[in-house]
Amino acid sequence: MKNKYILGLNVYHADSAACLMKNGEIIFAIEEERLNRVKHWAGFPVESIKECLNYEKITIDDIDFVAINTNSYSNIIHKFFYGISNIKDIFFFFNKLIKKKKKKSIKKIIKKNFNTKKQFKFFYYDHHLCHLASSYFPSGFDKSLLVSIDGFGDFVSTTAAFGNKSEIRILNKVFFPHSLGIFYQTFTQFLGFKNYGDEYKVMGLSAYGKNTFENRLKKIIKIKASEFRLNLEYFNHHKKIVSLNLNNSSPYIADLFTRHMCKLFPEINAYNNIIDQEKIDLAFGVQKEYEDAIIRYISHYKKKTQSDYLSISGGCAMNSLANGKILKELKFKKVYIPPSPGDSGGATGASILCYLNNFNKKTFFNIGAYIGNSYEYCDVEKLIKNKLLDRQNISYKNLTIDEITKITVQALMNNKVVGWYQGRMEWGPRALGNRSIIANPGCKETKSIINRKIKRRESFRPFAPSILYEKVKDWFEMDVHSPFMSVVVKIKKDKRNLIPAVAHEDGTGRLQTVTRKENLIYYNLIESFEKKTGIPMLLNTSFNENEPIVNTHEEALDCFLRTDMDVLIMDNFILERNNKN
Repeated sequence: MKNKYILGLNVYHADSAACLMKNGEIIFAIEEERLNRVKHWAGFPVESIKECLNYEKITIDDIDFVAINTNSYSNIIHKFFYGISNIKDIFFFFNKLIKKKKKKSIKKIIKKNFNTKKQFKFFYYDHHLCHLASSYFPSGFDKSLLVSIDGFGDFVSTTAAFGNKSEIRILNKVFFPHSLGIFYQTFTQFLGFKNYGDEYKVMGLSAYGKNTFENRLKKIIKIKASEFRLNLEYFNHHKKIVSLNLNNSSPYIADLFTRHMCKLFPEINAYNNIIDQEKIDLAFGVQKEYEDAIIRYISHYKKKTQSDYLSISGGCAMNSLANGKILKELKFKKVYIPPSPGDSGGATGASILCYLNNFNKKTFFNIGAYIGNSYEYCDVEKLIKNKLLDRQNISYKNLTIDEITKITVQALMNNKVVGWYQGRMEWGPRALGNRSIIANPGCKETKSIINRKIKRRESFRPFAPSILYEKVKDWFEMDVHSPFMSVVVKIKKDKRNLIPAVAHEDGTGRLQTVTRKENLIYYNLIESFEKKTGIPMLLNTSFNENEPIVNTHEEALDCFLRTDMDVLIMDNFILERNNKN
């Protein structure tokens, strides 16, 4: 029987990506940024498609269907009525139409880049429906409340739905121009964090703040049980073109806030990146308002559906701090957040919807974290020899994985910083033990050591713990399974001083739970560390400097060589600096 292949795509949007589905199973997925080394790259993911094909050793002509996570005709009635009621913004909508036309040219782009004459079957799916599918169908839940939250996609910012077997029933949509994603992104910029994707900095900063801006923030967003509304005089996104460089480049979004925002918060200087107490307190307030809004929204539809299960997706599902509050306050039996909940993950959702449309009504699609490249064909020893040349201060050995585990544990106990490169690359924004930098969580200097040697990032940003799943209940206040590092949870008070490198200012940790089944090599490393130290976890941060997470062996080695990392593990090879303290 001939294999059936579906190519899922996220195109001309931040975090452009491709995935490959074979006979109903997603076997490979990758973001374009991992290949071209441009963070959050937006455009057409040609190289990602090539990697999908190379992995399976097929050509583009073997693809049966191409599924895209956007549909120009979605919500067209709402677009029409909004357009005619805001006719003064005609140039704004003209620009939108140009972008839609670009997305519709996908057929020509594939034919040109892959030199094919095949007439592919293309399927375009609603942006938020793709998000919902990417979280519901891999969750394993028969029935579930589904919520998708982001900036905007196909004229919608938030969607609530109910999943039942192979069906998704839409309950509510929050339409343009109201958006919790835009609310958070606007304040991220206003606090001085101008790069696309800097929202995680606001999350980290909020732990140090106080609730001093609540009254003023309530002038900006109105929260009701089943909806929220922005006070649009404080925002620009609905009246001028703010999205720039969304074509084959790193995204850049112009300032979303207006002069009214500056007047409301005169003590905040939005045009510098100096962190003072006012900015810290505003970060706290913004995080709190976001949490209040999304918790009330989800709570309303939890009561309406009487659901004990929740599947969350969309870019805002990466707000791990809010996810922890949802778990704690709403008391769902289980909550599922996929490994790539943002726009790249829409590629997997589109492929799932395409499969359901064209084949049987399958109800479960397993999407693990480790479905990227492994580069097993790489001659690692030859690469090391060519890169090291006359570097006398670095030695390497080829050992068994058991020997490597033993040496790595000793290095960690000596407070060394270790680059850990194993197996297939992670799918999604988090490093989960295959492309990670790891360190001792029990040393209070670890955080500053990593920042000094490699990361050089803001001191207010926390590092995450990878913990053995069965030990979560002993160290955290909630017993959760968080395999994709999606949830922030309070660390037990009597444990915080034992793991100062991963305990944030507010006593929380964004944990990754590790099981034997999901990542045996990483699990064994953590378990070996526990046997020596009594601590069943490691500090885990992404393997990169100021770039996308490393993909190839060569990128890992280059990062090791240009930083002051102490040890590098690549497959069965270990490299150590001999004369570094």
